[in-house]
Amino acid sequence: MSYSLPPFRIRLDLGAGQISPPGFVPVGRDHGTEIFPLQYQDGSVDEIRASHVLEHFPHGQLQEVINDWVRCLKKGGKLKIAVPDFEKIAEGYLAGNAQPTQGYLMGGQTDANDYHRAIFDRDTLRRLLANAGLVLTKPWTSEIDDCAAYPISLNLEARKPHVSQFRVSGAMSVPRLGFMDNFFCCMEACIPCNVKLRKHGGAFWGQSMTRVFERIIEEDNPDAILTIDYDSVFKPNHLARLMQTMMLYPEIDALAPIQSSRHLPTALFTVHGTEGENSPALPRTKLEADTIKVATAHFGLTLIRTESLKKMDKPWFHSVPSPNGTWHDDDGHADEDINFWRKWEAAGNTLHLANRVAIGHAELMVRWPDINLQVMYQSVTDFQRNGVPEGVWE
Repeated sequence: MSYSLPPFRIRLDLGAGQISPPGFVPVGRDHGTEIFPLQYQDGSVDEIRASHVLEHFPHGQLQEVINDWVRCLKKGGKLKIAVPDFEKIAEGYLAGNAQPTQGYLMGGQTDANDYHRAIFDRDTLRRLLANAGLVLTKPWTSEIDDCAAYPISLNLEARKPHVSQFRVSGAMSVPRLGFMDNFFCCMEACIPCNVKLRKHGGAFWGQSMTRVFERIIEEDNPDAILTIDYDSVFKPNHLARLMQTMMLYPEIDALAPIQSSRHLPTALFTVHGTEGENSPALPRTKLEADTIKVATAHFGLTLIRTESLKKMDKPWFHSVPSPNGTWHDDDGHADEDINFWRKWEAAGNTLHLANRVAIGHAELMVRWPDINLQVMYQSVTDFQRNGVPEGVWE
């Protein structure tokens, strides 16, 4: 009989007191060690927890300290920092709350180690983490009853990506006229994320996407291609989070955000085994992780790794009619987008949904005067299907 040991993981609790979370190694002067610089090799640590210790360093040294902690992390490793939240402390002080304001800001000053030398708000801490090259910053909750559990504690965690740079070119199949809101979303998001936009116009979506993909590969050869539909609505942080997720998970070949359908009361993705009945019946526990593997998705704001695309045989985009040659709902046909994902999987590629990224789907609305001459709203899709709604002024 053979036995296998669980993978050895190094988790550090910096500035630890008498109690550390299970599985964490206490590090700090109370334990005869220093938290800066850390005496660990580059890329050797799985997780670092630093609860209310960063504020003890001079504010001019903060980036150097965090950079050293990040140096020790493995790719994919996690850094969790908790510090006093200056904004919450100030709000409590101005509200007249009974709180140890000076202790929160300046430390207990019981010995030479108990002095605070820096103050933080959310933007300051996020910027320090980003400058250290970390991604997917989010709040975290303390596992034990320590300072990180205080109501004035600012707790942020972030991850060390597998790559420090991620080159992306955007691909758009555009109509002759389009939504200006979409174009402004593209400019406001793609410029700060350093995404170069490429377009091709035409009546045939699959042909346009193929030609713009080919141009991007030939002229840019980026790490990934970002597909953008002309009716997608999104913010810069949506695109940034998608790119950061791809940087963190090299095993993901394509990544799509959650987007609602214009025609059905569901989201535009399907999971294996429940195609067509996905999001309403999908347990929400399945969406707790950063991503979930799916069978199909949309192209509204989707990242496709260039090397994975090169593994697919052409044509990349082509539709397949039903066995009897029809194109009706539920008759077994496959549109160009759905067939793309089937070929994508057949080529050995993966498709994931970014569970923390939801983008909008623009649709024109019709305003009718109702029987009281008040406004009644109807989607264009509903008007095309059902005509004038009941209750309109006659």
